[in-house]
Amino acid sequence: MSKSKRNKVLFPDSENGIYLYEYPMINGIKQYVQIRGRSKNNPVLLFVHGGPGGSLAGICNVVQRGWEDKFTVVNWDQCNSCKTYFANKNNAEAIAGTGTLEDYVQDIDDVISYLHTVCEFDKLILMGFSWGSAIAAEYAKRHPENLLCYIGVGQYTEFYKGFEVTCETVEKLASDSQNKGDLKKIQYFKSTIPTEPKMTRKFMKSYRIYNMLGTKYISKHARPFPVKELMKSPFLDFREKMSMFKHDYTMFDRSYTTMMEYDFRRNTNFEIPLLFVFGNEDYVCHASLFEEIFDDISAPEKKLEVIENAGHSCFYDRPDEFLKIVSDFVSTDYIV
Repeated sequence: MSKSKRNKVLFPDSENGIYLYEYPMINGIKQYVQIRGRSKNNPVLLFVHGGPGGSLAGICNVVQRGWEDKFTVVNWDQCNSCKTYFANKNNAEAIAGTGTLEDYVQDIDDVISYLHTVCEFDKLILMGFSWGSAIAAEYAKRHPENLLCYIGVGQYTEFYKGFEVTCETVEKLASDSQNKGDLKKIQYFKSTIPTEPKMTRKFMKSYRIYNMLGTKYISKHARPFPVKELMKSPFLDFREKMSMFKHDYTMFDRSYTTMMEYDFRRNTNFEIPLLFVFGNEDYVCHASLFEEIFDDISAPEKKLEVIENAGHSCFYDRPDEFLKIVSDFVSTDYIV
């Protein structure tokens, strides 16, 4: 990519826009925060990525296309994720020992405090995706005073139940199609699921089987990961791009334990409006699981939307529909 094209992506022409790429001190270490929007008058939306380690900041112009017209979009690389990892590489092993819910709640609080120094807003929209929806939802429960609303995308419910539903679905469909090979693969995967809240190398390797079968039998309309766009990304250098494909799971040791111990159902009381959005073909975080508990959630306003022909990354599979759902929700009288 030429320098002029790179600059055009990094700093689009916009008289009232904001495009910042900084490393403020967040919870004691430098963490990467990316702020992009065509108008400083738009609501601030803090996106909490999945994973752990699943930063989307490097492909924000691909997977969050259109968002910047309506929001000031903030992407933050969590501890040991992508650009934050390389900013603290010499201390990565020690950072891997952090990652409790309390650590992440403090991280989000510090990110919001930093945003107040560069953006003008009273409260912001907090959006959590996949794993990020666990820590973002927890923040929303504890600190509603800082938020306009909370949006859970592919809302994380509980570690083991999701695998159970997917494995049962794949086993049934593989049996119906008499595919003994896939039956053996999913049964092997089930045997690798940790019984204790501690990530293992064996499980991480077999997770590829889970993704392959989940895509084959459930997420049939999901778009493939935008590899070409990532490799052309002006937001990342080469080593950062490579980290998106492979990272050392031990760098998220405590975070994985937090993820495996987390259960959204332990506390379903919120003091702010809520929106939950799923793809109907999401095999990672099932809409059906969340539908079972939706009535138990207490909030001033709550809404559940399921997008047809969309998988886990429903905002990427059906971008126009997703953005309309979010925009319509945020524009209602009880949000703004």
